[in-house]
Amino acid sequence: MGNSVKELRDIITSVPIKKATLGENENLNSVYRQYGSAGVMQIIQNAEELEEVEEVAVTNVAAPLIVQLKPEIENITTPIIKAATRKKEIKEEESEPEPEQAKLEVIHENKILMRTSSNHYYILGMLTQDLSSMRITLMVEDLAYGRKERTKLDLYERETVRNFALQLAEQFYQNAEIIESDLLMLTDLLEQFRERQFEQAKSQYQIKRQYASVSPENQKSCIEFLSQPNLMERFDGLIEKAGVVGENNTRKLLFVIASTYKMSHPLHALVQGSSGSGKSHLINIIGQCLPPEDVLSMTRVTSKSFYHYNKDELVDKVMLIQDYDGLDEEAQYAFRELQSAGNISSSTTYKDRSGNIVSTIKHVRSHFASLLATTKAEIYYDNMSRSVIIGVDETDEQTMRIIEYQNRRLAGLIDVKEEQKTKEFFQNCMRCVKPIEVVNCYADKIILPIEAKMLRRLNSHYQAFVKQITILHQYQRKRDEQGRLIAQPEDLIVACDILFDAIMLKVDDLDSSLRLFFDRMKEFIKKQAAGKQNEYQFTQRDVRLALNVSKTQCFRFMEDLELLEYIQRTGGYANRGFKYKIVFWDDMEKIRDRIKTELLKQLSALVPIGSESLEHQNPQQQKE
Repeated sequence: MGNSVKELRDIITSVPIKKATLGENENLNSVYRQYGSAGVMQIIQNAEELEEVEEVAVTNVAAPLIVQLKPEIENITTPIIKAATRKKEIKEEESEPEPEQAKLEVIHENKILMRTSSNHYYILGMLTQDLSSMRITLMVEDLAYGRKERTKLDLYERETVRNFALQLAEQFYQNAEIIESDLLMLTDLLEQFRERQFEQAKSQYQIKRQYASVSPENQKSCIEFLSQPNLMERFDGLIEKAGVVGENNTRKLLFVIASTYKMSHPLHALVQGSSGSGKSHLINIIGQCLPPEDVLSMTRVTSKSFYHYNKDELVDKVMLIQDYDGLDEEAQYAFRELQSAGNISSSTTYKDRSGNIVSTIKHVRSHFASLLATTKAEIYYDNMSRSVIIGVDETDEQTMRIIEYQNRRLAGLIDVKEEQKTKEFFQNCMRCVKPIEVVNCYADKIILPIEAKMLRRLNSHYQAFVKQITILHQYQRKRDEQGRLIAQPEDLIVACDILFDAIMLKVDDLDSSLRLFFDRMKEFIKKQAAGKQNEYQFTQRDVRLALNVSKTQCFRFMEDLELLEYIQRTGGYANRGFKYKIVFWDDMEKIRDRIKTELLKQLSALVPIGSESLEHQNPQQQKE
């Protein structure tokens, strides 16, 4: 110590060097814990200035490099040298709280880092999920020399940890007790990290039902909106502002169907159309107008995925499937059962703790509305009967409306923020619509056309649609003694008007895309035949060029029409093209007018068409 004082005074002559004396069994750490910073300052103020000291010979000192960088491992023999290292021990004790502040840094899922003052500890690879062990691949980096040591280590093996600490201390010239303390700290942090991993994995399998609240101001504005007259037209205006162009009846129909997801009889829609006709865009915008916590949007569904949902995870949801064609047969079967039966169950096996294979039955409940998109004209019959079939408008006029909207949006003429506000207002309105029972006293007064296919289910769809129209008008409808909403005749009129196109698709042999193609082809042949359309022959190329459709699409449509016996092949060759003629000139416009007239006649018996105020009438009195 004397040599050090002399060297310091030779370098710095104006700075006094003092010595602070502590009592027995005391150090700065214990003084700070007992008296705080005031006690430490008192010791510094009472320090005595050092006078000249005689030089002391130092013996058995470790190599100079180690003495300068790691003084704690010096082999000290004289009492004076021990006194000189006392300050260094106190500084080490003051720095002891640093390991307590150590924390794990997740670089990525296969690399975790813990930093200390002397080393960096890297855990490589994934942590074992067996709670009875903590076997890791460990890399330790010495900050002083940059050396690295790698090993596989089980941190729950205490003797192994102690031996590794001794080995590392010898290689890095560090204190073995500090390294062992670091490893114990690392063990604690890894246990906490693994527990968090288990909690996160467990939370993924727990039912997380999200609920969004509506502020009183928003609720008031939504109820005012729901209480206004011509509500369905106002809903239609909101859908248009949200980003749906054209498709006036279709967008209202899809909205009403999607809004049934919390009601007693949820409905399902299947949107048919050719590729690129805007099916997915249509159902996605409708889904964005509903509360996001209740919407499940799926692009692909595997064959067994429906069986692995939690018990009530599919209850009170709106399910959007962008491409129903992608579902295989098993997934479609499960989806059909969820639609009609409201639940599916599967018998499976698992191993218990004793290793025995045990059978169990897993149940999945469902109560949801669904919007599906498909390019296939003919879907499996059982799937079609459970859904309302909707066709997309593929006319040139609708194409021009879509192009105009796209151009206006890209030119900045359409406010995107306003569209988002409209969707948020729409979502709050749907949160204010509550599921209430409905009584329809006029249910037996409307008979759908007998020509419709799958009439039994179509009738149930119509009655559920009428109930939903009444529920959407719940702030305008009266209630009976049991608290049920009373359906008004105007609800049946609105439901018939919106659902009429879907009813006609059930009557027609052709789907919407094929019907549009056939009607356009008939108009073309009438112009070309000059009154002899029954004898006029044509080729696929003639139709393809006249109607501006692709070769693949034209070939598929012609095959379908020939299969349904609407057209007949009259001659030609495979290499030169076949010739066709139309053998069945149906007139869907007349059938459409007739069915609409019959429905309006039935509705007019309930209430005069176009009346402005409609009061609930007793059907028995009306009959009299």
